[in-house]
Amino acid sequence: MFPIIFQFKHFTIHSLWVFITIAIIVGSYTFIKLGLKNGLKLQFMTESMFKIFIFSIIGARIFAILSNWKTFFHEYSINSFLQIFAIWDKGLSLWGGILAGTITLYYLSKKNDQNFFKWIDSLTPAFLVALSITGLGLFLDGAWYGRETAMPWGVNFESPDIKYTVPIHPTQTYIMLYSAAIAMGAILFRNHKFFEKNGKLATVTIGIFSLIHFLQEFLRGDDVSLFFGIRVPQIISGAIFIFSLIFYFLYYNGEASEENRQSKIKKKHF
Repeated sequence: MFPIIFQFKHFTIHSLWVFITIAIIVGSYTFIKLGLKNGLKLQFMTESMFKIFIFSIIGARIFAILSNWKTFFHEYSINSFLQIFAIWDKGLSLWGGILAGTITLYYLSKKNDQNFFKWIDSLTPAFLVALSITGLGLFLDGAWYGRETAMPWGVNFESPDIKYTVPIHPTQTYIMLYSAAIAMGAILFRNHKFFEKNGKLATVTIGIFSLIHFLQEFLRGDDVSLFFGIRVPQIISGAIFIFSLIFYFLYYNGEASEENRQSKIKKKHF
């Protein structure tokens, strides 16, 4: 655990924010490269990236507050209210950022007559690249930590912010590894015939990621709000997986069935 890189008299450089900054730069570069390869407009891309980032941060913060309501409002005071805007406390929600960023991209795409599905095909792998890099920062910071484990790769975090004094699952490393693996797969197979329909790559990628993230929530040990005894982030992950599955079968599977039907009709005529 190495949460602080440098500490000066008037400010501190946290490892998490350093890796988030690197993640934003690398993720943005990957997004631009994939977008250009997909024939997307560079001007729209550069104009939209900052807006998507800002609204993603806002969404991530709102969801984090909703998921940890008791932590943010353990007392009702001016200080508790002002704490809402202190995003440097690392209180950000992954799914809140994803949902807010996706909604923003959808709005901007419609407004500028852009193909939304083409954009998310470029944005999804780039986001996972950025998340993978962020995972290393989370590990150094000790955030998003796991439950106790007897596995040989369990780690000890010496921090008052972590409630375990025994080896725990390095869930930050898990996030880093499976995000990188899914991103690599999406980038390598993006030109495969199976993904020729716009948006199909993103739908499959999001579905796989949300399923793995749902399963990983069983290993998380940090405190979040519960709904009927289930972690709120896990509920969101499961809901997104189900939505991705339904969307895939209704939109892409239905489209394939229609193509097969039209093909059979043509064969009958010949």
